[in-house]
This record gives sequence, C-alpha cells and structure tokens, in this order.
Amino acid sequence: MPETANTRQSSIRAVAGRSALLGLVLLLAACAASVEPGQDFPTPLVDRLPLRAALHYPPALLEYTHQEQDSGQRKWTVQLGPVSQRMFDTVFGALFTTASRIDDIAGARQLAPAPDVVIEPTVSAFELSTPALSGTPHFAVWIRYQLELFDAGGAPLLSWPVTGYGQAGTGGMSDEASVERATLLALRDAAATIAVELPRQPRIRAFLDGEPVHDEP
Repeated sequence: MPETANTRQSSIRAVAGRSALLGLVLLLAACAASVEPGQDFPTPLVDRLPLRAALHYPPALLEYTHQEQDSGQRKWTVQLGPVSQRMFDTVFGALFTTASRIDDIAGARQLAPAPDVVIEPTVSAFELSTPALSGTPHFAVWIRYQLELFDAGGAPLLSWPVTGYGQAGTGGMSDEASVERATLLALRDAAATIAVELPRQPRIRAFLDGEPVHDEP
C-alpha cells in the first residue's frame, strides 16, 4: 500500500514518542543513585569481656534503607541493613567470649550455655550530606545506632546511643563510590566506639563486678 502523508506523520510521531520516552527513562536513571556497601570490617584488637552474648538483629535493622532527594534533585538510596549486620558481627565477635545470633529476645533462653547478655541494635538516624547540599566537594554520612542490652532474663542492662561519622571526597571516584566510602567510614567509626567504650560503660562494669544494675520499678 502506498505511504500517504498521514501514515508518514503517524510514523514520525511514533518515533518521536519513543525517543522522548527513552530520554525520560535515561534522565530518571541519571537522577537516581543506589548504594549498598559490600566490604567486610577488620577485627578490632580488644580484650574480650568474660561474657557470652546473644545478638538479636530485628527486621528494622536488617531491612534499613535510607532514601532522600538532595537539593540537586538526585534521589539517593542507601542500603544500610546488611552492612550493619556485618559490622556488629565483627565487633561483638571480638568483644565477647561468644556471640550467637538469635531470632528473638526470648530465644536467648534456648541457648546452652545461657548467654550473659542479649544485645539488640537498631538504626535511629541516618544523614547524608552531598556536595549539592554542603557546597563542598565532599560527601558526608552520619549514623546513630541505638544499642539495647538485656540480661538473659530480659531485664534491661543498658540503653546506649552510638554515633559514627564518615567523609569522602569526590576526586577520582563516582558519586556512588564516594557515598559508599563515607558510609563505610561512618560504620568503622561506630565500630571503634563500641569496641573501646562499651567495656567502659558504668553499668557494664557494675554487671561484670556482680553489682545490681537494674532500675528500680
């Protein structure tokens, strides 16, 4: 069938529509960035506490994802759950005689021998600063964890906030790599704080000395 002016115009409009859609898809992809830090952590060189620990990682920690759109209209997604678990496994594995994972707080009673402490960490805050926001050539990440410690019976021992900060420049790296680097540095900062400061907490010292540490009802 001979091509008419109408069919040519329809073909041109179809091609133009597909090109516009492709351009929109590419633009949205360029405006979105996803980061999932994948590195492991060095084992801290610390003296072990004479305590057996049970570790409960709630879904709120394991599935924690930070999303935001910076002032440059770029949408950021940072997967923090899996890397946080690896960090806690490493630091608690170094700090305690044993560190076993449990599915829930009540599961501590099923362990043999029974643990001395049960630890439940969560992410309470995550902040990302981008060059578009700060006006500097650096990405910065600030993380605050909340550590809840219980005895084997479930009684609270310690509620402790721990923060970590990391900063990475953009020179020679992609933006995603810079955010990943800043996030890892923040995690290592938090890990160092836990390794050094947890044994110094007065309630932990008192617990080790066999003194009562539970709050009065």
